[in-house]
Order: sequence, then structure tokens, then C-alpha cells
Amino acid sequence: MADYDRLSRPIQVFLDTNQFISLQQGRPRGGNRDFFEGNDRGFARHKTRIRQEIRDAAEGLRREGRRAGFVMVQMREEALAKSYRPLNVLFSTGNSFHVVGGGRIGEMFFQCTPSALESLGRRIDVRAELEPRVVQNEKTGRFERRVSAYRSELGGIEDVHLPAPSDRVAFSAREAIEWLGRPDILGGYIVELFRPDWTIEGEAVRAMVNRFRQLLTDVGGVVALPVNLRKDSELKTGHFAVSVDLLRDHDQSLVMLPLFNQTPTQLERQEAVQLLRNRDFSVDRHQNFLEQLAAEPMVRRVSLPPAIEAAPFERSEVTSTVKFPAPHSDSSPVVGIVDGGVADIRTLSRWCAGSTDPVAPQDRDLGHGTFIAGLVAGGRTLNPHIKDKLEVDGCRFYDIPLLPRKGLLTQYYQTYSEFFDQLEEEILRAKSHSGVRVFNLSLGVPGMRRGLGYSVFANALDEIALEHDVIFVVSAGNLDGRGARAPWPVDGDNAVRMLAGGSTADDRLIAPAEHLRGLTVGAVNPPGIPGHNADLPTTYTRRGPGAGGARKPELCHYGGVARRGGNRTGLFSIAPDRSVVDSSGTSFAAPLVATTVATVDHILEGMVPRETLIALMVHRAERCHAMEHKALRHVAREFVGFGMAPVTDVCLSDSQHSVTLVFSETLLARRELDFVFSWPRSLVNRGGKCRGEVDLTLAFTPPIDAEFDAESLRVQLEAYLYQIETSPETGGDDPKSRLRRHDSELPQGLEYTERYLLKTGLKWTPVKRYTVSMPSGRGTSSDWRLSVRASMRAGAPYPESGVPFTLIMTISDPEQAAPIYDEVRNEIVRRGLALADITVAHRVRPRS
Repeated sequence: MADYDRLSRPIQVFLDTNQFISLQQGRPRGGNRDFFEGNDRGFARHKTRIRQEIRDAAEGLRREGRRAGFVMVQMREEALAKSYRPLNVLFSTGNSFHVVGGGRIGEMFFQCTPSALESLGRRIDVRAELEPRVVQNEKTGRFERRVSAYRSELGGIEDVHLPAPSDRVAFSAREAIEWLGRPDILGGYIVELFRPDWTIEGEAVRAMVNRFRQLLTDVGGVVALPVNLRKDSELKTGHFAVSVDLLRDHDQSLVMLPLFNQTPTQLERQEAVQLLRNRDFSVDRHQNFLEQLAAEPMVRRVSLPPAIEAAPFERSEVTSTVKFPAPHSDSSPVVGIVDGGVADIRTLSRWCAGSTDPVAPQDRDLGHGTFIAGLVAGGRTLNPHIKDKLEVDGCRFYDIPLLPRKGLLTQYYQTYSEFFDQLEEEILRAKSHSGVRVFNLSLGVPGMRRGLGYSVFANALDEIALEHDVIFVVSAGNLDGRGARAPWPVDGDNAVRMLAGGSTADDRLIAPAEHLRGLTVGAVNPPGIPGHNADLPTTYTRRGPGAGGARKPELCHYGGVARRGGNRTGLFSIAPDRSVVDSSGTSFAAPLVATTVATVDHILEGMVPRETLIALMVHRAERCHAMEHKALRHVAREFVGFGMAPVTDVCLSDSQHSVTLVFSETLLARRELDFVFSWPRSLVNRGGKCRGEVDLTLAFTPPIDAEFDAESLRVQLEAYLYQIETSPETGGDDPKSRLRRHDSELPQGLEYTERYLLKTGLKWTPVKRYTVSMPSGRGTSSDWRLSVRASMRAGAPYPESGVPFTLIMTISDPEQAAPIYDEVRNEIVRRGLALADITVAHRVRPRS
């Protein structure tokens, strides 16, 4: 990466990627799979068990007097693929079922009635055959067993049952009261509801909904407000939930439910704020209320409210002082800092592009935000020992002091809507005033995520990012001293042993680091700290994956080492009193990445697509050699993602021995990208064998439905690279893609099961990298095809507006000899295709 001769060769952007978009060719669907092939007795037992579970669910609803409810269906391990979901003949709309969401991977919730369940049971009795029929294959002449869709779908199910009270409420009233009494709590109980379909068994659904509303009315002294999080939300794909608080005065209530598309007016919000000053914290009343919610079919689950907190800021003074140079101009790039506020000191004031005042000056804790601002503006000046990994010029910052100091949160925000409306308002103000598109967010909401779930907070960030075309750069979160790991050893085998014998504390990402439409950043050790090996994960950085196994974090940067025994952290910035201090945390790795993202966005101009900015950050990210150890490859991604992104000049440049092409477009339904090209001549021998390397990055903005939790990402894009040559097996084009997923190695003893692909971000994730290495050459043809295709979760619609994506492909000669850049570019121009240097492409490309 030190070859600065590459600076004269900017990467290339196709000005009209749409010319490569064509109608997606239909692919033959496989037949129904028999999950009990050769085990008809086993299927008979399975059929009897699932049939009984369906009968029990119907009887449970009738016993409780419920005309409608919701049933959970869990898929078996081998049936997790979307094509096996029981949506066609079993739990179909034609059978009066409707899928309303999901939970864990392979878990689906269906709206149902007792009669629909009973009818399904009878249909299974008749249609799910115990012995498949035997038919002759017309092509081969062989006799084969063929199973019906009923047997196939039924065989893929592991379990069917009504949600239990313990599924809805997993804590006691005493635990709740203790939590609700904290000063940093935002709102009341999060009561997530199932979103019913009124068009199926409408009267039964109406009765179920009215019964839930009556429950809240009968309790009395209740404030229930929709957790739609954003103004004018249509409540179609966000969390379908209400925030519920109990009041001491039982005669005062304000109940507004998303079930009726009710959105509180400004006056009603003010009324709610006044009522919430009189909360009831009696254990008996909360226990009774939680028991009623736990028995209510409309309730999906009840969660404790989030405790929003900025990461702790620990500092030690350094004797040296430093002076920042002034920014080059008022047009320098800007990073928005959403934090506790930045101190108004001369060292930083010249770098401030603007500020807002949601929190009064006397209520701010300025240490954390000021340290971040120092890194954004003068990280390279303050940290010369890591200057090669930092931007040459700093960024200006836009100060958004959203968080008051500890203990004052509820004085500013009583409800979820207040907090997120304020956040959105400040984002809009920063963007309109200073053109800010990149926002650093270094705060955490512990306890809000479950497993591989997708939290309310992450969903809110993703909605704001999409609506206002911005990128949130979020820190992965820190382990406290008790949960921290030992320093990471250089030897990979020792690192695996360290992880296996580590702390029992939960070290997974905390909300909102699992967001799906931005970047998450983990922390690695800076060089020069005894006992902490440079570029390896810090003792405190939390690990991925994200929602549903999506790749998180995507990137890492220097966060400083944890202070132990008086050691320096290796990361320096400014304190509110203008002194130079050192500190550590993923909070301080994130702004180093945000600075590069903002710098790239500023240089490129022309409103670069968000997907392009994210892809550029990831495409040339690198991990240190120790993290590429064979024993670590399958877990390295959970700590450092794709690695550390280089500085802007390297992100945007090529050498003469490589060429990088950028495709950016929106993929509509039933369309695919299909780009046919010739391999660089100097890398092809006389027999057509091609050598070299390919690095490919795909970033897209997925449609999200938060109701499906771990499966909330509803559409995925996948890239393919084919060498166009005849397959010896079929006589046609070889259908096998040459691409290999980046760091897709398996731990010893495991196989590439569907669950593994899902849980490790190798499949359903909005940012993907692929590689191809052909040092000795491959194939017999110099003609290649690059493709991008979409697939949907079972039952998910494809968005009418399409899915925006950016694909970046680099072809290189590992021997650094072949003149690839000129060969490929000249060939593309010869074909009449419009290319431009990336630094000008987004100013001249046609707009759709």
C-alpha cells in the first residue's frame, strides 16, 4: 500500500451502469425436497408429532376464548434455506394464515385462528403422504421417488406452538423496578406487538385487537405511545410496538396504539410528558401488569427500556502540548459528532463548522465529545506515530450535543419519540447548514439486543440514514474491566485458546452497532505499547456478528489500549481544558474511520451514493498478518471486520499493475447486472489460461422489515464471476462462479451448513467481499462475465423502487509486472463504453 505511483491512476467508474442491466434469466427450480428420504417411518412419527402440536395450538386458543392468535413455526436445521419455508401449501394465505414476522434464524410467526389450525391439521392428515410415489424420469429412464409439497414442507418443520408467557416476558417485576429507577432510562416497557392482517378473518382480528386495547384501559393509569420512532412513519416495516408506563393516578391515562395508526399530536406528546412525571414503581402493580401482558396473544414480547449511555471517558494528562493548523478552507469536509458536546476552546473552535443546542451548556459532559473532535480535526498532528494510517488533513466537525451528562437524560427525553425526533432534527440541521453526510455516533444501549436480533435503536438509525441519505459510523462498544479479554497474542493458535478460555461475559455488539445501513468500527492496538501487539484487537472491543449474522463490524481502527498499571493508551487527543490527554475505546476508533469517509465524500463531490462510500471503505481494507492465521480466519471478521481502511488517496487509486472498475446502479425486480469483458491480454497465455487476482466488493442498501428480527434483511444481492468456457459435464457454458467469499474458511470439523452461512454473515449481509487467486492460471478462455443478482426471503416482496448497489472489482497482477491498467481501460473505451476517473465521475454521470 506504500506504492504512491498509484496516485496518478484513479480508479474508474462506469458512467452508465444501467446499460449492463438486463432481464434476469429464469433458473430452474428444484423439485420438492424429502427431508426424510429413506426414512418413511421417521416421517410418520414426525407427522404425528407436528399434527398433535397443531391440534394443541388450536385447543389452546379455544380454551382461552381467543378467536385469533399467533403461532410460532421453527424450521429444522437442514431446512433453513428460504426455498423450504412452509408458505405455499401449509401456512399459506389460502389456508387463512399470514406470516407476521420472525424471531431467531428459521423462526416464523403466523397469524391464525383455531378453525384455520384445525383445517390445516386435517389437510396434513390427508395430503402429506407417508410413502412417496415412484415415477419414471423421462430423461434418464430411471424410477425415482417424488414427494408432494405437503410432505416436503411438513418435513422441514421442527416445531409448532403458541408463544408461552415466558417467551413474552423474561424478567420479574422486581428486576423491572430496579431497572426503571435508573437515571439514564429512556421511556417505559417496550411492548412489541404482532402486526395483524385485517384482510384475513377480519372480525376475529378486530376482536383480538380490541381485547388488547381493553386490557390497557382496564388497568388504568397507563401511558401507551407508539414506538414508531420517526415523524410521519407509515408503521409498515419498523418495530410495531408501544412504550408503556404505569402512573400512580389510576384515573389518568393516554393510550394510543399503532394498531389503529394513531400518532400523537404535539399537544398529546406534551400531555404525555407531564403525566410521566408521576410514574408508579410499586412491585405488586407491575407484577400484575406484566402477567397480563404475558398472557396476551397480541403481545410478541416485552422488553425493558434502553439505558442510553455514552462510553465512559477516562483520561490521563500528557506533559506535551500541541497546536493545530487551521483548516485549509471553509469547504473542508465535515463530520457530525453526535455525543455530549465539544468544548468551546481555541484549539478546536477554528475547526467547528456549526453546532446545535438540544442540551443546555451547563448540562453537558464535554470530555468524550471533545476527545472525538480532536481526533477528527487533528488526529494526525496529535498522533504522529500512526500518521500513515490517518488522513493528511483533518475534517471540520459539526457539534450535536444530544446526550446530557449522566443522570439528566429523563430531564430532556421522556419518550422514545422525543429522543429520535430530536436526533433526526439535528441531522437535518447539520446537513442543510454544513452539508454533513457522515455522522460519528459513539454511544451504546446495553441490554436492548437479543442474540442476533435487530433492535429498535438500530432500526431508527437505519430509517434516518435512508430517509436523509447519510451514513452513521457507530462504535462496536466496549467491554468493561471485568469482561475484558487478555491481551491478544500474536500466535493464532494461542489466540484461539485465549478466546476459548476467556471471560463468560457477553462480549457481543450492543445496540445500535448492529445497524444495517451504515458502518460499525471495532478497535485495534496502536503500535508501541508494551504487552499489546500492534494492529491486533484490543482487550475491550466487542465482537460481531450483527443482525441475523450480518457482517459486523465492517472496519477497525486504532482505539488505544486499555489503561492498566499506569501505561499509556497510545491514542492522544484534546481535553476540555485544552490539555493533551490519552484515552481508549471503540468510541475513538470510530471517528478515525468517519474522517476518511467524510474526506472521500468531499473529494468525490456530486452526491456519491452511500453504497459507493461504504464499498470504497471496505474494498481496500486490510487486516494485519497475524489476523490472517489459518486458525483465526473464521473469527477474525467478528473483531476487525474486513480490516482497517487505508487513507483516501489509497482508497481512490490504482497502480499500473491493477485496474479497479466501479458499477453503481439500482437493481429493479427480475433484473441482473451482466457485464462481459476480456481478461487483460498480458495475463492470458496462448491456450487461453488466465492468471492474476480479483478483489470484489459489493455494498447495497437492503429493504428491512424489523418485525422479522434476525431475518429483518429481506433481500440480498450476490455477485458472480464466470469464465465463459464450455463445461465438460454439460457441453454449455460453465455455470460455476470463480468467486470465493472473503475469509470464508471454516473452523476444523464444521461444514458449510445453511445455519453457518446465515450466522456468520457469509450470505445475508449488506456488505460483501470476494476474492479469486489464479497464480498459475485457470481455464481456457479469456472471456469473462460479471453478474449481480437478487434473491428474497420466502414471502418477502421486492421493493418497487429497486435495491441500490455499488460493485467494485479490482483485477491485479500479483507479480507487479503486467500493464493491466492501460490494457483494460483501453479495451473498454474501444468498445464505446463511457468511463471516467472516480474524482470526476459523480459530477458528469447522467442522472436517472
